[in-house]
Parts: sequence; C-alpha cells; structure tokens
Amino acid sequence: MIDKFLDLLPPEFVMLDLFVKAKERSPYVVVCLQECERNNTLIFTIRSSLTDLDMGLKGQLNITDDMDMLSEKMFLNLQPDLWVKYAYFSLKSLPAWFDDLMLRI
Repeated sequence: MIDKFLDLLPPEFVMLDLFVKAKERSPYVVVCLQECERNNTLIFTIRSSLTDLDMGLKGQLNITDDMDMLSEKMFLNLQPDLWVKYAYFSLKSLPAWFDDLMLRI
C-alpha cells in the first residue's frame, strides 16, 4: 500500500509558476491558489510520512509513535490522523479517500 500511494502521489504544485500565471485575482482564482497551497502541505505530509514508515519497516529508521499509528490506520483502511489534520473532511475508507484525493488534485 505504501508503494502504491507513493507511486500515485503527484509532485507538489510549483506555487511561483501558478502565481505568475494568475494575473487576474478573481475570487475563484484566489480559492484555487489556496487549495493548491493546502494540497502541497497534504502531499508533502503524505509523502514524508510514507517514506519514513517505509524506511522504518525496512530497519533504516527507528519506528516512532507516529509511524506506528500510521501503519495501524493503514492496516485498518482508515485515514491517518496526521493526514486528516491537513485534509478535507471525509468519512470514506483510506483507499476510497486516496482515490478521491487524486481526483481533487
């Protein structure tokens, strides 16, 4: 599941390019830019936590409490608390939530 999520996770948005392209700052553009910033935070959090967990499971890092909680939530197909902190509200299972996140991005 870790490899699948890391493979599907897109790169973060380059905010400087988006700010340059968005010459007109209508309310829709402002909301879009805010969502891109929020998605960047979420993508970074997901990527770093999954990478750390993968390294911990391979013995390259010590398993922390956050890694243990992440692996437990992933095993139960629940959204990890660390990700929920930066994500939108949803009651979907983890695979369905991740698929929905990819569509939103």
